[in-house]
Amino acid sequence: MRTKSIVAAALAITAAVFFAGGCEQASNPTAGDRLDVMRYVEPEMYGLDTLTVASGMGECGGDDPAVLVMSPGDTMWQAALIGGGGPAPACSCTVTEGLLEYSKPVTTRAGTDSLGTFMTEICIPEDAVDMALALSVVADDGAEVYLNGNYIGTVDLFGGGTEPAVWSTVVTGDSLFKAGTCSLVPDYDDPGATGNVLEFHLVNTGTGAYGEAAGRADTADCMYVQFEAALTWLVPPQVTIDIKPGSDVNPINCTNDNGVVPVAILTTDGFDAAAVDHTTVRFGPWGAYETHSDNQGMKRHVEDVDQDGDMDLVFHFRRGETGIACGDTIAVLWGTTFDGYGFEASDHIRTVPPNADKKDQ
Repeated sequence: MRTKSIVAAALAITAAVFFAGGCEQASNPTAGDRLDVMRYVEPEMYGLDTLTVASGMGECGGDDPAVLVMSPGDTMWQAALIGGGGPAPACSCTVTEGLLEYSKPVTTRAGTDSLGTFMTEICIPEDAVDMALALSVVADDGAEVYLNGNYIGTVDLFGGGTEPAVWSTVVTGDSLFKAGTCSLVPDYDDPGATGNVLEFHLVNTGTGAYGEAAGRADTADCMYVQFEAALTWLVPPQVTIDIKPGSDVNPINCTNDNGVVPVAILTTDGFDAAAVDHTTVRFGPWGAYETHSDNQGMKRHVEDVDQDGDMDLVFHFRRGETGIACGDTIAVLWGTTFDGYGFEASDHIRTVPPNADKKDQ
């Protein structure tokens, strides 16, 4: 009998980086529209993934299809305007040049707005764990930052100095994130329904610090937010094992210490058993190792136990070394892949008295 289990242990060895850029938009979107912007790329089987999201990933002066904005006079979310918000050079796309790596500032669509809420959504796969968000922000004059409604921090334009400065933070804690597969953002009917919502509550104070909103002095009085975010998460290996391949009930003689229990790690559509470092695999409450070895060390047994055309990895454990006791109904196997990701899987067992396992296949 085979049972699949998903693991939450991992070593962060490497990351596959995916960049979510903007798409060209012919006209400003309205409520009910849904932009075809991919914000999540399905990882290959398992591993550590990083998704980079930024403001202003389009033409200067155009719409930002990945950042929504709503100002006090608006009745619906709109695409943010790329650029500082006025015709003067001080409010151009280059107003923050040199501060961040590849993004541009965005603003509301009216040059007189003194308040604005900016929002972008990020999708994370359902099985993701160990999520972290590295965020860098420049805001004129300041902004409060929220992730899924949780206050993250307050940004001031000058950051306590006299020149525009970058505010940076790293947010961790899986409870602050929403994991669940989704592919298209943003949703103008219900922002936040499908992904993780990153919000910037922007204010123009005329002081360079977050506070009470003040009227915009003229078209050269900027109000903008610019951000770059890297969200990382782990998709752990999804491993399926089969204790006593060929048996439906998996009988184990719980009184025979020398009895051998075969266990197979199966190759599936989501996991290749060849990725497993067999020297790390352990089984049962006491963590038994593979019992067969030669002058080169622990043996590696490869065969197609389920006869599906691909190769599985088979182990053999001495019952007396596993810690499996009479009355146990589940046995657990764990280990790591060659690239350092931990996994754990379990299967049902039936402990039986001597000789009963031979007739109870």
